[in-house]
Amino acid sequence: MDKPKKKKKTPKLFQFLLGYSLGFFAWLGGLHCLSVDEKGGLSLSAKRFRRHLLKVFLWTLEIGMVWNLLVAYHAWLMNATVPEIEIAFVVKSVIFLYIKVFWPRVFPEILPGMHVFFCPQCYQKQTFKFLPVSFQFGFFVTYLCSYCSCLVNGWGEQIFYPVQVSFRKVTPFLLKTLPLVGVAMALGVTLFRMIWDLF
Repeated sequence: MDKPKKKKKTPKLFQFLLGYSLGFFAWLGGLHCLSVDEKGGLSLSAKRFRRHLLKVFLWTLEIGMVWNLLVAYHAWLMNATVPEIEIAFVVKSVIFLYIKVFWPRVFPEILPGMHVFFCPQCYQKQTFKFLPVSFQFGFFVTYLCSYCSCLVNGWGEQIFYPVQVSFRKVTPFLLKTLPLVGVAMALGVTLFRMIWDLF
């Protein structure tokens, strides 16, 4: 008998990375802020897009701060003594536990592709991980409930059926949202540099 052929993991990994990349750029462009009416017309929710711009701004600021803190910490760690490393480990653990207990929603609300929701189907509170499915389901910006496998959009609303909207209809909105997203990212970088220069 012939041995069963092992499935190649590379195509699945490539599909996952491609899907996640498309979903990330769709999220970054603010496509989850678009709403579709019964006739298939598109409109941009100003309130949701303002929240999205704030998150992009905070995300840019956070990545800049975390990266430079890690670089500075690594440089200090290379010259630190053993007691100093032990004290640093204790301090990091206390800070992590404090944030975990008292501010559990800080990081999920700031990190891209993550959000805290009450699932509209099973009502479980959780952090949905970013799971792009297809353009027809939430413009690539979708989450999957880990309890009931309910598919939701970027705002925690359950998706029951695909939206019949072509990418051509979305393009004019991208021409409006992408420059504003670029401005939010530039402001985040600018504020990060100002804060970092103070130290």
